[in-house]
Amino acid sequence: MPMQEMGLDYVATGRFTFYKKNLYFSFYTNKPKRPRLVQFIDTYGNIIEEIALLSSTCYQNLTGKICGVWRRVSKDYKRLLREEKISVSLFWDAAIIGGSLYRFRALDTETFSSLLTGDARDSGGTSIVSISTISPSIHVQIMFNGPFTGQDSGSFLVKLKYAGNERVIIEETIRVDKLTNGTVVVELQSPVTFSDLNALSKRDVVVTLEAKQSSFKLQGVVVPRVYCDLYQTLVSSNGHQIDSKKDRTSGVAWAFINKDGALEYRVKFDNNAVTELAIVSSESRVSALDISETIVQNWSNGTVFTVGPVHLEQLYAEELSLFSASSGFKNRFLWRPVADARDTPGAMLLSSPDERSMVGMLWMAVDSDCTLQYEVVLSGSNVKNRIFELYIEDSPTLLPGAPVFRRLLEEFEGPTLEGYTIGLGQEELLRINVNIVHVDLWDPKLGQSILKTEWKYVNVPAICYAREGGAGTGDNDSNNILMNDDETDHPHTPHLSCLHGQKYYQHGAQWTSSVDECFMCNCHHGSVICDLIICPVVQCTVPSAKPGMCCPTCEDNTFENQNISTNSCLLAGQQFQAGSSWHPYLPPSGFDTCTLCHCNNTSLKIKCQRMDCPPLECDQRVAIRPTKRSCCKVCPSTLQTTSKPTGPLVQLAQGDQQVNGESGSDLEILTNGGCSYPVGGPYENGQEWHPKIYSHGEVKCINCKCKDGKVRCDRKKCPKWSSCSDPCCKSVCRRHKRQLFKY
Repeated sequence: MPMQEMGLDYVATGRFTFYKKNLYFSFYTNKPKRPRLVQFIDTYGNIIEEIALLSSTCYQNLTGKICGVWRRVSKDYKRLLREEKISVSLFWDAAIIGGSLYRFRALDTETFSSLLTGDARDSGGTSIVSISTISPSIHVQIMFNGPFTGQDSGSFLVKLKYAGNERVIIEETIRVDKLTNGTVVVELQSPVTFSDLNALSKRDVVVTLEAKQSSFKLQGVVVPRVYCDLYQTLVSSNGHQIDSKKDRTSGVAWAFINKDGALEYRVKFDNNAVTELAIVSSESRVSALDISETIVQNWSNGTVFTVGPVHLEQLYAEELSLFSASSGFKNRFLWRPVADARDTPGAMLLSSPDERSMVGMLWMAVDSDCTLQYEVVLSGSNVKNRIFELYIEDSPTLLPGAPVFRRLLEEFEGPTLEGYTIGLGQEELLRINVNIVHVDLWDPKLGQSILKTEWKYVNVPAICYAREGGAGTGDNDSNNILMNDDETDHPHTPHLSCLHGQKYYQHGAQWTSSVDECFMCNCHHGSVICDLIICPVVQCTVPSAKPGMCCPTCEDNTFENQNISTNSCLLAGQQFQAGSSWHPYLPPSGFDTCTLCHCNNTSLKIKCQRMDCPPLECDQRVAIRPTKRSCCKVCPSTLQTTSKPTGPLVQLAQGDQQVNGESGSDLEILTNGGCSYPVGGPYENGQEWHPKIYSHGEVKCINCKCKDGKVRCDRKKCPKWSSCSDPCCKSVCRRHKRQLFKY
């Protein structure tokens, strides 16, 4: 199912495919900045699924694609997809675009794609390009939108031409009898030369579509197909060709096409015995791709730039294999969609020096919903229908006596497993993120480990263990960002120990660094944080720095010879000399420079006092802190009003734009902290609105706000167990219901 989305100058095209009950999606966009959110919406405007998009990964960087997955799609939603009654929206900070999903048979043979853009507002398109290399030919199907209101029919000139010299490959005029404001579809087919097919695979061909009756025009470069996918295989030597057990080779390999049309490949072996390597086909007309030169010890990574259309056909048909004659293996590459676990830097090799007849490939990742996703593929003589258990274990160190945490993920029947584990606690996710992690394949019948590997590419999203920030006080109290919240407010906060200087410290502990006494350290959720001591300003003309002290003090002979152990104050395990002043250390945020503590000379009691802030002369909601660590809020110097401004809703549809006064007032709004915006702006400081999408209307679950010149659009926050009657929180409710059903 392709999809094209349009809004302002943002255009995107997408592809969607089902694999094992999950809907995998892929996008190309015309903007380098990635969207941060994707929503699936029904015909009534209800959000039926919302997925946060991860920051760009290694695969997505190399391919220029945006990848993700909607997992466990229900039967009702599958029916709506078949009936083309679901649309999709992509969210950036500055724009929201949407489009509908359509089914096309041409997608089954798609080899190349293109994203078509033009100057006309709310216009764009995509093309599905299929090829045949037996008798060289091209089939192109183009879907596009445009400003065709009032036109019943029209003719369009479609060209495929070389990007460099403008030489035309195909040129055909196509008449469309019914033009609508929906999606228009045209297609053409033509024989071509083999050099033309080669040009397609090198990004040297451009598709153009021009209206005969107007200046409407779209064009785009033909690029590798939109799908986020890769091709993987397990490497296993044939036993009858290799006499010695220790000479047998096992490994994992995967390959994919990058944004330039070249073949990226990654191969990892369990030994250094492989000296020759090639990617081959069973067809004699397909030349082998020799990659032996890239072998370094037990790795072979590289890029093949000589990939042609025949190689692409063979790869997409799963007819290419990884081959080594000297090592005795030939293993076929198999297709897999890319998202979550397979969108990590690499697959892991499950192996064992004692179990040479079996090998495994493991993909593993923690997604944005804090769910552990994994895929296991096993190969060997005795894996089919055999029962295995998959465990994950972690330890802070490999030193003797270090604690080891072990968890059963799933029991399964070989040779494959694609599963997930939900409900992992913050403490467990934090341990996985900071500890040394291994994945263990266990045979419950034998009661022993069969295969094992270290998980080196752990990257748990910060949202899975970040503490929630407290609400503001609503007045101009001094900056409380550095204040340490009471742990009772966070009953689920994990407590992990930290290793520092060959000593373990508990969560929340603070101590003087053993490396430099002028640094204070603390243990926060398993991580050691050290901060340079911030010295308070001293009230004397010539301060002095005494030996063994990190901060300058005023000379005071009265206490110069007194013992600090008997004439000092104790706070959080730290001693402070009588008469001294300091900023308190509040883990994990560091030193609170808005508070000053003093050790009384006589009573040896500590008194801490926060800085007093002057009253504000403006509404506290528009007051700002000059810097992140500023103790007091101040009013913007150019702000003329103390009331919270209001204004009309911002419309993201062409016909709903609002004019906000003349250029003079626009400049005044921006000078006073207002925000520029692609449509309808600028907007005043503090103004809030719900955006609208051209194809859907108002998005009530999204709220945008202008604050000090910056626009921020966020979805309505839903409590963990929010009511399913709230249309903005239905997807959250369903996810947590699935967790109940899982366990």
